[in-house]
Amino acid sequence: MANGGIFYVVRAIAVSSTRTEFKKIYVGFDYSPTDKYREVISRTMEWLEHETILDALNKGFKGYVLIDGSIYGRLAHVPLEINSVYNRGFMIKYFETLIKLLNVSKEKNVPLIGISKESRSSFFREFLIRNAILKLARELGIGESKVYSTLHMALDRRRKVVEEVEKMPDVIKELMKEYITQKPDFQLIMNYAVTPGYTVPLLLSIPARTKRAFKLIKDGPEKYLRSAFPSLSRDKDFVEHALNVVKELPNLPSIISFHILPQINDTPMRVDVPSWVFGIEHKLSEVDFNEVVSVNIDKILEIIFAGYCGLENYNIWLTAADRKVKLKRSAFESIYLPKFEEIIGGTVTSRGYRRVRFP
Repeated sequence: MANGGIFYVVRAIAVSSTRTEFKKIYVGFDYSPTDKYREVISRTMEWLEHETILDALNKGFKGYVLIDGSIYGRLAHVPLEINSVYNRGFMIKYFETLIKLLNVSKEKNVPLIGISKESRSSFFREFLIRNAILKLARELGIGESKVYSTLHMALDRRRKVVEEVEKMPDVIKELMKEYITQKPDFQLIMNYAVTPGYTVPLLLSIPARTKRAFKLIKDGPEKYLRSAFPSLSRDKDFVEHALNVVKELPNLPSIISFHILPQINDTPMRVDVPSWVFGIEHKLSEVDFNEVVSVNIDKILEIIFAGYCGLENYNIWLTAADRKVKLKRSAFESIYLPKFEEIIGGTVTSRGYRRVRFP
């Protein structure tokens, strides 16, 4: 807006195999002194997706739910106060809905499957390098506890880890430097895969910053709220409501993830599934390192390969939903923007306003 405000429209849709559609729309206006509000809108899109899935579940949907994007990435966010005028506590609402969705899907036994293309994650690469480091350490007679301690520091990206790594034998030192370097899994798979297939399913640990947040919450949830939401924590009503949400964060379910390479000339898909789908009741906060789990993923592979339609359409159902929900600029400018200006009683945009579009 010409006055520095941000007006946005977010839409979400879920399409079932019976052609039943579940739709939601959210319109917002805010002021933010930073350029990071794009991230807030991205989180708002995810939140509205969760609300739409909940609506479908509460109206009786049964089967499997495919989500466009990583489930793990949504759980691993650290809820913090947003630097804005009207939306500072949004991440509490975000996690309140996400927790409810995970609980309802489990109660109704409706598996959630997150599918993402060219994910920047490096959990598979970290797993392979960690195993190589531990194997070499055993062969060289280096204590396992010392290696694990250094690996923990490496994931935490602490400066002290550089000193510890320098004390290691050269062969381990080089691997440890690779371990610290976050290169995406999809590059590794594309460089070395010789046939289509999938990677071993891994139970994922959480980032160091999220572990610290969970520890703060367990030790003192009110103290965490004061540090994460400094302005809003002065509001007793907000604190009372937010405490009920943040106390549940350490109880979020762990996630099992793997990559699928459907064609040798394609890029891998990352697949996330809550561990309870496979009868594993681990919490996200209980997993120290990415570890192999023996689970049967045949049904999920069957679903994903059935929906695969080549390089330009990695999932026929997600693509169909995306086409239906996408908001065209012409619709925004002819329907939503004039209505917004009618409500506020004047024109607030200039010809050169920034048009930010999200796929």
